[in-house]
Amino acid sequence: MAQVHGCASKFQPALASSQAPHQLLRRVESSPGPGHSRYCSVVRSKWTAALLAPAVFRAIKRRCSRQSCGRQPCRTSLAAAQYGDEFVGDAVDVELADSLKQRTLESLDLDYVLEKLQALCYTAMAAEMAVNPEELMADTPEEARALYATVLELTQLEDADLDLEEKLDILEEVEQCTRGAVLENPSLCKVSRSIEALLRLRNGLEAASVRGVQIPSLMALCQDIELPDRLLDAILEAFDEDGELSVKKFPELAELRQKVKDLEDSCTRVMSEVTTSGKYSAYLDHDGYMQFGGYYVLLVKPRHAEKVGRIFDSTRSGRTVYVEPHEVVPITDELLDRQKELKLLVRRILGTMSLALSHSADDIRRCLKAAARIDLARARLFLGEDMEGEVPKVGDDGIIDVKQARNPCLILRGGKRVVGYRLELGKFSQGLLLTGPNAGGKTVVLKTMGLLALLARCGIPVPAGESPRVDFFEVVLADVGDMQTIVDDLSTYSAHLVASRIMLSSVQHVGPRAMVLVDEAGTGTDPQQGAALARAMLEAFLDSGARIVATTHCVQLKNWATEDDRTMTAAMEYKSGRPTYRLATNMVGESHAMETAQRLGLPGSLVARAVELLGDDQRQLIALQRKAADAEKDFESARVDAEQREAAARTAIAEANAKEAELARREVEVADMEAKLQARTSALQRQMQAELQAQMAVKERQFQDVVQRLKLETQKLGSRFRIVGDVLEDLKVEVDQEAEAKYQAQNHLQPAVPGAMAANHLLSPGDWVEVLAAPPWRGLKGQVERIHLANGAAPRVSVRLGANGKVKEFLKTELGRTSKPQGARKIAKPKGEAAEPTRDYSAMAF
Repeated sequence: MAQVHGCASKFQPALASSQAPHQLLRRVESSPGPGHSRYCSVVRSKWTAALLAPAVFRAIKRRCSRQSCGRQPCRTSLAAAQYGDEFVGDAVDVELADSLKQRTLESLDLDYVLEKLQALCYTAMAAEMAVNPEELMADTPEEARALYATVLELTQLEDADLDLEEKLDILEEVEQCTRGAVLENPSLCKVSRSIEALLRLRNGLEAASVRGVQIPSLMALCQDIELPDRLLDAILEAFDEDGELSVKKFPELAELRQKVKDLEDSCTRVMSEVTTSGKYSAYLDHDGYMQFGGYYVLLVKPRHAEKVGRIFDSTRSGRTVYVEPHEVVPITDELLDRQKELKLLVRRILGTMSLALSHSADDIRRCLKAAARIDLARARLFLGEDMEGEVPKVGDDGIIDVKQARNPCLILRGGKRVVGYRLELGKFSQGLLLTGPNAGGKTVVLKTMGLLALLARCGIPVPAGESPRVDFFEVVLADVGDMQTIVDDLSTYSAHLVASRIMLSSVQHVGPRAMVLVDEAGTGTDPQQGAALARAMLEAFLDSGARIVATTHCVQLKNWATEDDRTMTAAMEYKSGRPTYRLATNMVGESHAMETAQRLGLPGSLVARAVELLGDDQRQLIALQRKAADAEKDFESARVDAEQREAAARTAIAEANAKEAELARREVEVADMEAKLQARTSALQRQMQAELQAQMAVKERQFQDVVQRLKLETQKLGSRFRIVGDVLEDLKVEVDQEAEAKYQAQNHLQPAVPGAMAANHLLSPGDWVEVLAAPPWRGLKGQVERIHLANGAAPRVSVRLGANGKVKEFLKTELGRTSKPQGARKIAKPKGEAAEPTRDYSAMAF
């Protein structure tokens, strides 16, 4: 180390000079001596700080001296400081580094995003953690991925699973209990409500897990929501809906309260009786009674006070005395005793609960923190939804690959449509140089890049398109805006240099996990020297492995970025004299200072004069740059068109392949369905055949049964009938004509004389008939009165003869039909005869 110090002192004058960096490095490398190689490595990585002015060194030394005031410098500070006081500019001042980190968060507007996150928190601890970056941000990629995993798990839950609407703001009450205080009723009621809310939260998550919802991260947090039984027994259900101690949990309270109420009612009743009875009306200074210090008193004239009761006090003038009547004294004394007893009981209950709280303080803090982390995860989810965000893939390679990236602050402010960008960093290039016109959106893109990295560490979904990737960045530092806030006693440009030195020291040994954002690189001093120093700074950042994003108007930096393989250029589009706020990659944009000035309302003559003041070379360069930019735009447009056509072709091919695969799948399904249908058909055929055979067997048995029954019936009917038909449907019984004729002849069923009716001819009461047989009645006409059924023989018919009106019976086969005689009237029936039936059943005779 002494050799390094000696080498450093040897070249200290050179370090204080204004030599260019490469000249300084060549001088150091060409001067051998003790500690030479180690000293050269220091100069290569830290030479930027050596270019600072002596005043800057003095300011830094003053601040670095504060490290001896009890603060421990960071590891990088100690490693850099061991090179000696000559290189004190290389040591990271903890105060300045912390100031720069805070300034970075402010310049990137993270505080605005965190305020929105805080507004979405329910619990007090979560709201406090939401605006504390150190508490909110993950320290490792694994922690960041765990935060996002918790957010994704919340999307699977129902509203009832996450019952968390209490503020859980009870830390102060718990701290008071640990100091031995006995909390009052409202405070303990607040604690009780909060503990019940914690248990509901745990029960809801456990119920979701039992249903099969996969929420391992939430369940891990849920395990921390565990309170001792002693506390739960003491405080759960201890208060009713009105916030008073519950008589259900403490029945002795109900008894005492009822006694107190009864005694109060008794005092009121006695005092009313005293005042209305007129017993002391002559002694009273005022009508009515009042309560004084818990006692029921009358306002009595002083000279009569002792006659009324116990004296308590008098008015200031002494003209009126407060006197408790004798009648109410014993009741009041008992009331005060019961009130005191009630107060002591309440105090004992509150003391028991306060003691239980003090013994469980650590458990309560753990539960509140777990609930706050769950609440924060929900707030992250809600904020991501407000920004139309996506959960990114978080790696460890320093890569950002995001489509349609949008600035979170612009989205949350609302009002205007936010233009999305395609942002790539670390995948193909280590650095990104943003160019383009003033007020064209370069700084917004730069801030968006930084904010995405910070949101990934906070576990907040990023406003982007599908499948974004935002890796874990351990260090995010930005040189945006006025840096005088971190070094108040330096000029603006000197403050930028100090910020650059701090950033350069901070990113050492971090590699791709570091992101450096530099706005308006190369400005603030002589253009040539500023550009050279800015390039040296950017190269030093690249050498450290950090990812850099810078904006610039310097032509030298634009040329360098196009030549250095580690960097990629991008330009903000400028069309029709106005910025479009769109980002075009692999392009170098012009500043368009003249157009911007004209667009912002500067006098035209002034702008024209500025154009005249440009040299011919500068004007030609601008013209060439515009042509090159136009050519690049045309190329980019052609490339985009080609990519779109290629994408369309890939989409068409994919759709065709998908259709082909779908067709093949359907063919397989159809073949499978056909096979299943064939098998089903065969099975049905076999089943139907078996069922048909069974039915045929049943029909055969039925047929045999019917035939057997018909045979039996025909045997009963006699030989006149026979069975005909070969199948069941045609089977019937026919009359044997020969046997039937013989049967009818035997039973007088055929007409006895020509013209007479057969036994089966239709005949109804009221019909006119003529007797054709059976003398001496032959030739007489009459009206049918009744038809008598006969079992197998010819029916007999009662006829009322028209000659004498008498009723005679004849065989139906002895009668013939005739018409009603002309002029004949209905033959009158003798009185008492019943009406004849109106239906002829002769056709059913056989």
